[in-house]
Amino acid sequence: MAAPTVLTNATIWLGGYDLTASTNEVTFNAARQEKPVSRFGDTIEATYPGAQTVNAEVKGFWDSTLDGPLFTQLTAPSVGWPLNICADGSAEWSLAYGIQAYSFKYSVFEAQWGQSLPYSLTSRAGSGTSLARGRVAFNKTITTDSYGDKYQFGALSATQKMLGFVHVFSNTGLALLCRIWSDADAVAGGETDRVQWTPGLTVPHREVMSVAGPVTDTYWRFTAHPTAGAGSAKIVAVLAIVDA
Repeated sequence: MAAPTVLTNATIWLGGYDLTASTNEVTFNAARQEKPVSRFGDTIEATYPGAQTVNAEVKGFWDSTLDGPLFTQLTAPSVGWPLNICADGSAEWSLAYGIQAYSFKYSVFEAQWGQSLPYSLTSRAGSGTSLARGRVAFNKTITTDSYGDKYQFGALSATQKMLGFVHVFSNTGLALLCRIWSDADAVAGGETDRVQWTPGLTVPHREVMSVAGPVTDTYWRFTAHPTAGAGSAKIVAVLAIVDA
């Protein structure tokens, strides 16, 4: 029997912001709507799985540096932000869940005099997005070309795609190019460049990259490259295969 995991080291990334240090509770729910389909002749109440629903809630202590972006994403969302949650640390190849999230509830000031000021944020998946279960493929502060290790996620069928949830937390002056590569084996060299993204210089920055199937390669990696300028950048990427 596997030993239980004690939740002491969860990691929460949202749109290029690290919520981990201000958070002490996290909930990530995925479910299917229950659709009654009982018909004459059935001897039991029949139910069919309907649309998938996904929501995430984080709770912790109010942080003035996060209040502005969390409030803005709730009141004036332009696009869903990548949300990733790791249950046990954020080292490369740690398990990570992800959605492209919209914020639906941001609560503060639920406290009395003398109490630590709490906050909570509820997010749900937007239209056209998918629930993802993948791996932290890249977690580095870079100054030069940097490469995540290859991981054998598997091939993509014609009805699947590879998603890359990317968070650029900081950048002190680098023009950047981010890539998702695939390969037939774990040996360095011979990779195929599947998709590219050029982040803006303004940070934080975020993107959900996508590679459509079919792809017969089974190994995947994320890379980040300074193309101009000087400085450093902190980048995290989570890769996951989902149904298209």
